[in-house]
Amino acid sequence: MKTSIANISLCVIVALAHVLGGCRKKADEEPQPVDQTNSTKQSISELGGKAVEEAEEAGAKAVETAVEIKDKTVEIAVEVKDKVVEKVFSIVEQFNADQGKSVPDITAGAKEMAVENLRKMAEKYRDVIAEKQQQLKEMTQRYIDLPDVKRKTGEGQILKEGVDEIIKGIDTLKERFGVYYNALKEKAGNLTGLDI
Repeated sequence: MKTSIANISLCVIVALAHVLGGCRKKADEEPQPVDQTNSTKQSISELGGKAVEEAEEAGAKAVETAVEIKDKTVEIAVEVKDKVVEKVFSIVEQFNADQGKSVPDITAGAKEMAVENLRKMAEKYRDVIAEKQQQLKEMTQRYIDLPDVKRKTGEGQILKEGVDEIIKGIDTLKERFGVYYNALKEKAGNLTGLDI
């Protein structure tokens, strides 16, 4: 907003300087004698009034242009936001769809994907693996904290089964992550930050 006001003020000042600058005579020119009898000559106050009017018009046009630019910027920002949201949803949808597919099917699909989408899928798998690893760490710690008697029965067995299930899930996720990682590598995509 401050930039818009500054731009409008600058336009008004430039317009005023242009109008007032046009009223001056160049130093090389000889001054013409003032004809006191000619009633068509304009006074300095009339010229100043015209300059103010022209400056106001220029300011109004600058405001109008600034509003148009702001409206167009908002429109573009909304379009960009919608595209980003759409891409995020499509990656989430793709990730969810992958969970029902076999690794060979995922591999075949990955070969057809663009580098950008391969990276997004690898990032999604990396993030989910990190979440699962955190869950595994917490659940393992809870199991370790149990007294020996409880580890062998009830709560301990439930935790142990949960740990085994999470490990199995992480292994499956890593295998699927590898599909996208390797496809990205084959297409010479950026692998930075994709370590798991």
